[in-house]
Amino acid sequence: MNIDHEVMADGVLKITLVGKMDLAGAQQIDLRFNALSGGHLKVIVDLSGVIFLASMGLRTLIMGAKTVNKKGGKLVLLNPTPDVEQVLVASGVDDLMPVCHDFAVAHEKLSQ
Repeated sequence: MNIDHEVMADGVLKITLVGKMDLAGAQQIDLRFNALSGGHLKVIVDLSGVIFLASMGLRTLIMGAKTVNKKGGKLVLLNPTPDVEQVLVASGVDDLMPVCHDFAVAHEKLSQ
């Protein structure tokens, strides 16, 4: 599992995840993901490179979103593959973290 990030000019943090978010993948990125997301109020997580999402991966995303939300911020998920989106919707986490397929829409949701 790989994690990369960039802070955009408007202060939005974009985190890009690539690989399998299974037990091993989630353990590889968990600490860094939480540190990155916890330090910002507006976070977009690009899931286009995530090919598998298991419960431990969901946990990583949920913990990051809860940390951001507690500080009055928002975390939005961007471009999940159909299989990953199905897991997000079936688990109900799309209520906590909006799922978008367009960067402009994701960016707009951060201000809502």
